Amino acid sequence: MRKYLFIVCCLLLLVGCSTKEEDEKYAYLEYKNDLETQKVYDDEDSLDFDIYFNIVRNKDDTEKVDYSIVIDRPEINMYNVKALLVHDYMNEDAFPSVGIFDAPVTLRKDSSDKIRLEGNIHTDSDTGNIKFKLYLEYTDDNGEENKIYYEVKRG
Repeated sequence: MRKYLFIVCCLLLLVGCSTKEEDEKYAYLEYKNDLETQKVYDDEDSLDFDIYFNIVRNKDDTEKVDYSIVIDRPEINMYNVKALLVHDYMNEDAFPSVGIFDAPVTLRKDSSDKIRLEGNIHTDSDTGNIKFKLYLEYTDDNGEENKIYYEVKRG
């Protein structure tokens, strides 16, 4: 009897784990699709934080381009932050994110808290026309959920 009970418990544990992973994957795809189909983006002047974008083609490896975005110096407290950075270059790699597959983070006003999303693209093609977009979701001090859609301006 104990053997059957043990097997049932293991099966329930496995089903619970796969459901969480499926939920995370579904949320990731939902955020990604929402961001890619977005038509209107927030202006940089309207953001409640500073944002810095950097893209560098590695000199050692001409087929690898590193990119990153840093979100810091929030003007308000930002709780339960979820962020996703996507680009329109075709690849099968997951895009950099925070708060979707891992725990959401907090950015506090007047602190050195920051979020850094980093990724790379393996190509020897010109990357000047690649568009980068950021989705950011957070809750403020009033408990209101805020969603930011930002298209990175380059050059």
